[in-house]
Amino acid sequence: MSRAKSKKEDLIAQAEIYEKELSVEVGEIKQQIKEKGSQALIIGGVLLGSYLLYSLLSGSEKKTKSEAKEGGSFIGGAIKSYAIALALSLAKDKLVEFLQQLEENNQEVRSEK
Repeated sequence: MSRAKSKKEDLIAQAEIYEKELSVEVGEIKQQIKEKGSQALIIGGVLLGSYLLYSLLSGSEKKTKSEAKEGGSFIGGAIKSYAIALALSLAKDKLVEFLQQLEENNQEVRSEK
């Protein structure tokens, strides 16, 4: 009887250890998902902001004949181009950062196997 009891206690102890390890791993996975989700939201926000800024600065499609001939304001066009370039640059930087972190995580997972 004592042998069965000690084996049961050993199994219970092992189960507790596995449960703790699993809870730690689940916590790490949740943290990684949270980080990736926030990065994706930032990238999406930058892209949405770029699009809204572009549509705001480009104005409506209906122009008078004199505006169509002039081609719009030079300063307005320059500001619009600069704003779009800046927004796209920020989006590119965030995407590159996201891809680098994703690659680092993949390498960590591969090295653990």
